[in-house]
Amino acid sequence: MFEFALHPILAFGFASPWLLMGLLAAGIPVLIHLLHKRKFIETEWAAMKFLLIATRKYSRRVRFEQLLVLLVRSLILLLLAIAFSRPYWSVQGGFFESAAPIHRILVIDSSFSMRWEGDEQSLFEEAKTLAREQVSDSNTGDAFQLIQISNSSPQTLISRPSRQQTYVLDEIERMQPTEEYGNVSQALQTALDFLGQAQELGQKEVIVISDFQAQSWSPLQSDEGSSRIRSLLEAISKKATLVLKDVGLTEETNLAVIDFSSKSVFATMNQPVRFSVTLHNYGGLNQEQVKLQLFVDGQLVNQKQVNLPANTDTQTEFTHSFSKVGDHRLEVRLAEDRLPLDNRRWMVMPVKKEINVLLVNGRQSGEAMGRATDYLELALSPSLKEQPWQGIIKPHVISEGELTNTELSLYDAVVICDVALFTENERDLLKRYVKRGGGLIISLGEQVNAENYNQTIFQPDSGLLPLKLLNRRGDADKPTTLFEFDPLKYQHPVIEIFKGNPDAGLETTHLYEYFQTEILPDPNTRLILNFDTNDPAVIESTLGRGKIIMITTSLDRYWGTWAIWPSFPPMMNEFVLYAATGKWGKRESLVGQPLEIVTQENQRTLSPRMMTPGDQEFPLRSVLEKDSESRTISFNQTFQSGIYELDWGASTAEKTLFAVNVSSLESDLRHIGPQVIPPQYFRSQARASSVSDEQPQEQSSEAGLSEILLLTVLALIVVEQLLLWRFSVGALSFLAVMLVCCLSLFLQR
Repeated sequence: MFEFALHPILAFGFASPWLLMGLLAAGIPVLIHLLHKRKFIETEWAAMKFLLIATRKYSRRVRFEQLLVLLVRSLILLLLAIAFSRPYWSVQGGFFESAAPIHRILVIDSSFSMRWEGDEQSLFEEAKTLAREQVSDSNTGDAFQLIQISNSSPQTLISRPSRQQTYVLDEIERMQPTEEYGNVSQALQTALDFLGQAQELGQKEVIVISDFQAQSWSPLQSDEGSSRIRSLLEAISKKATLVLKDVGLTEETNLAVIDFSSKSVFATMNQPVRFSVTLHNYGGLNQEQVKLQLFVDGQLVNQKQVNLPANTDTQTEFTHSFSKVGDHRLEVRLAEDRLPLDNRRWMVMPVKKEINVLLVNGRQSGEAMGRATDYLELALSPSLKEQPWQGIIKPHVISEGELTNTELSLYDAVVICDVALFTENERDLLKRYVKRGGGLIISLGEQVNAENYNQTIFQPDSGLLPLKLLNRRGDADKPTTLFEFDPLKYQHPVIEIFKGNPDAGLETTHLYEYFQTEILPDPNTRLILNFDTNDPAVIESTLGRGKIIMITTSLDRYWGTWAIWPSFPPMMNEFVLYAATGKWGKRESLVGQPLEIVTQENQRTLSPRMMTPGDQEFPLRSVLEKDSESRTISFNQTFQSGIYELDWGASTAEKTLFAVNVSSLESDLRHIGPQVIPPQYFRSQARASSVSDEQPQEQSSEAGLSEILLLTVLALIVVEQLLLWRFSVGALSFLAVMLVCCLSLFLQR
């Protein structure tokens, strides 16, 4: 094909070529004509020669009339098939307006970085303006589909190609920016799948409007994420015209609260709790004396001024004491900027008046401090006759035979002390308790039957812990060999309080005997303490929502001096408090991630409902877990950051609070570079007209022909009737119709 300076280049095509199969219908009149052709038998008779002379005189005229009627009927079917296939002229040079319809897929970024407020409007409103102009400037017959870049929110807003501009504009107008991290690869994959729809439309365009924030377009700076996005863009560009419109910022500055947490899962009344806050300055300039505030239950309780160096994390702390039992709402607020959503962060702190602990005694004794639980009970509640214990831990002692008849859900933790044997029923009871969030501590001793433990509670699949008891090491009756604890560099949080405190006596504790153990491979199991022989001393594991702590020696004076050593009381208190944390479960989540709530036995008959930060109310239903041992509630409508309130629907039941925060990944407003997105895909955001307007001069415009062909078909139907009524009038009409049709097609070109 050659290009001339003064003459456009002409091409011809079909928008729906597969409908050309209808051309086969043009042969139907011919077939009918052949099937109904008259058959006759020649018979000689006297007057036949006169009839032959008359027949020859009019035969040519009759044959011409029949062929013309046949031609008109075939043309009607032929032109119908061509019209339905939507033919068009394609002219290089832009002499004509585009009339052939286009299939356009709009992809609009609605992640929370698009909430950045400019001088006149937010980035999201600017993106919506560009999208509306794309739709308003389109031609009649253009089809649109709409996708938003989000994460858990529905990405597909218009799933079927729509030719109704008003409907598409209304859907764009209803769009709202989300508080979610933008899943770009998922949105591009959806757009690629949509290109397989509307196959009758030959021209395809995919228009992506985004701020092209680096973390979402190059996920976690990983090569795999960037490669996935590049491959999707390349696949789209092979099937359609790909246009990227950048509404992002040239200089990105943003302050954000990226973490708000506490090492304490729960607090106790009138005891100070420390809260850690991490801030980040996403910008090239230092920010001095920025106000940071702490709110508890909606009341301002503390504030400070912080300095935020450029492009750096800054950590600070708040301390607060609670005087009321129950769940408390905590919020930190940083001075607002142009992206205020990430300047606030929430957390929930449950406050308990007391921690109820069940101690299961495996050894009875008439001697003072002779039972297996006596020293532990004293360490947890050192009461005196003249001064009763006022602490938060309330221990209750039972014998091992009472375990199956005790309601374990009333206790935050259970401690097993030197129990000889376990039945399968007792094991299953403890297993259900731990899975629902209970804390379990198992200590060994003289009474323990190692074979029974290995066959019941230490089975890899059906047991409580993935380990195996081996032989005893040492001899408490002849304490010639002493063992001491190895704190393993104090890496576990439960013994962190002993770090730098040699007077606590942790590393100088003397032990005479313990069980050697073999820990089976399990990702949920880790060491807390070792002995100086490198054998495990204290092992932690998780089961469901609960924690299990295994102590391979005894908690009395028979196997060592630990029970009367200074390290014992603080260690036991830390073990109990740590094991009890599972009962409160996880109270924090990110926007779009579900909240999981485990119900207790006395809550199964209630009708809970969740209240969102936007005052929406959602009734919840319980869902039986696959193991049929606990019942959970899953809430997925976490599309807004803030505090969620779970109302159990009973006046006696306390409301449960949950905190949902935005992902800090969207707080970094830096742009992606050309190494991720090829620059040729980008178009200037200043011009929001149709994509064809942004193409170079070698563009193509198309003129539709279907309307002319359909009008011709209507005229030929009339011509057919005229031919059957009066041939001369019909023949002249046929010539006139064909002449007008040809002229119209020529002028349309």
